[in-house]
Amino acid sequence: MYFTRNNYGKKLKRDKNGINNLKLYMSKKINGEWSEAVELPFNSDEYSTGHPALSPDGKQLYFVSDMPGSIGETDIFVVDVLEDGLFSTPKNLGPEINTEQKEMFPFLNNKKLYFSSNGHIGLGGLDVYEVAYDEEGFKDVVNVGQPINSNKDDFSYIINEETQKGYFASNRKGGKGDDDIYSFKNLIVEEVNENAIAGVVTEIVTGNLMPNALVTLLDENNIKLKEIVTEEDGSFVFEDLDSNTKYKLQANKETFFDEELNTETKENQVVNVDIAMRKLHDMIAIENGIKKLKTEKIFFDFDKSYIRQDASVELDKLVDVMTEYPKMKIKIESHTDVRGNNAYNKYLSDKRAKSTRKYIISKGIDENRIISAIGYGEEQLINGCEDGVNCSREKHQENRRSEFIIVEM
Repeated sequence: MYFTRNNYGKKLKRDKNGINNLKLYMSKKINGEWSEAVELPFNSDEYSTGHPALSPDGKQLYFVSDMPGSIGETDIFVVDVLEDGLFSTPKNLGPEINTEQKEMFPFLNNKKLYFSSNGHIGLGGLDVYEVAYDEEGFKDVVNVGQPINSNKDDFSYIINEETQKGYFASNRKGGKGDDDIYSFKNLIVEEVNENAIAGVVTEIVTGNLMPNALVTLLDENNIKLKEIVTEEDGSFVFEDLDSNTKYKLQANKETFFDEELNTETKENQVVNVDIAMRKLHDMIAIENGIKKLKTEKIFFDFDKSYIRQDASVELDKLVDVMTEYPKMKIKIESHTDVRGNNAYNKYLSDKRAKSTRKYIISKGIDENRIISAIGYGEEQLINGCEDGVNCSREKHQENRRSEFIIVEM
């Protein structure tokens, strides 16, 4: 018999962080009596091992651990059970099964591996998943769906594949206590439309999860279809969608830039679309002692002063920052490359500065908050593309830019 127990000798043992970890133990039944339990050789005082599950032939032992080499918080590992109480080196089941979060409670029968996870796309909390396998290895991870899974924690799943009878635990509503044991029989998997879009919203710099962000689903004509607020782990899911259909996602949260992504559903699949959002104040930077609003470069076409589509996206972000900081005042400086004569370039860059100013005002910013909008022509190049120097079109384009100096906040 293999079982999990706290790391305990004559007293509880703790790791360097003061945590009492779990260990795996084995006991043999001899003449009707259980022998004294011995711990397995891959245990450690510094990490936990637990949730043992034997393969039907007894030749492999699956278990859960947070040992070094784990992909997530807890992963599923396997060892070969050798003769004379020996075991092979633990092997991680890999990223097809283990995620950056928790995989727990493995159970293996002659057809499938079952486990619980909160890292794969699910209905909420821990969900039960199944993985078919053959001599070539494990296949795709599949959520077993309702009614086994709920929006709470569902785990410790065991099943007889022939009779389709089994047990699992859950803390779903309607139970007697917190975690309850449930039985099931003659399971008929509910037909679920898997056409869905799911993902996680994070902060682009830190990678932190972003709860309470508003994610909106629109069709390709920008008509709003659904809205959802992200969970504590930053996750969202839109279900019951049309297959092979184009959609648009918009993510909004106070003090962050709005983000927009295009995606498309696939036949009976969950499409994953992760969204990274950037804080408004991340655009405010000090460069050579001068405070600036750092957009991606505002480029102009050669010999033109109109606002390009890619430039309007960046200017809209600038408008968002100025809206968030209503006392902010700026100066606009526009620049050209060296092609053309000096006087014309100064004239062209001034038109570009005025065009940029006009666009910002058109988005609702008071004209008095833009102190000046001046073109400097080719006077302030940012690379070596001077007159007489052979430069590529891309290098010349780097000099065709607008910059935004913060005068007052």
